[in-house]
Amino acid sequence: MSSWIPTMHRWNKKIHGIAGLAGNKPWRRCIAVIAALLCLGMYSGCLYKGVRVTGLESHAKVMEGKTYHILGEAEGTSSSFNLLWILPVTPRIDYDRAVNEAINSLRGDNLINVRAWFERQVWIIGMVEILHVKGTVIQYER
Repeated sequence: MSSWIPTMHRWNKKIHGIAGLAGNKPWRRCIAVIAALLCLGMYSGCLYKGVRVTGLESHAKVMEGKTYHILGEAEGTSSSFNLLWILPVTPRIDYDRAVNEAINSLRGDNLINVRAWFERQVWIIGMVEILHVKGTVIQYER
């Protein structure tokens, strides 16, 4: 009976931290910290990424003439961010803005053979929507 009381007394004096990780076993604390960081890292990235083709057109704007020079391929984007998936923080995506970005990148007049696709990325804090427009930039002969 006397040997049981000191054992109990020592148990009560032992310092127990969060989940019993403090004391003379620091490797338990390291394992718990690593597990917590892995869990946080796993959920801090992109949860979902989807791509959907939205269109294929012969030209982006009304053709002003029949003769033109091809300047090259270009891509334009327009994006928006929604906080908590419903509260818009940035302006909505705009097709005309993406087309104008592609045309202006090569200082052209119009975009032909237009391909457009829509990308949606779902994150923990919100959602990003990106409209991609790619085509051949032309310049009309004057």
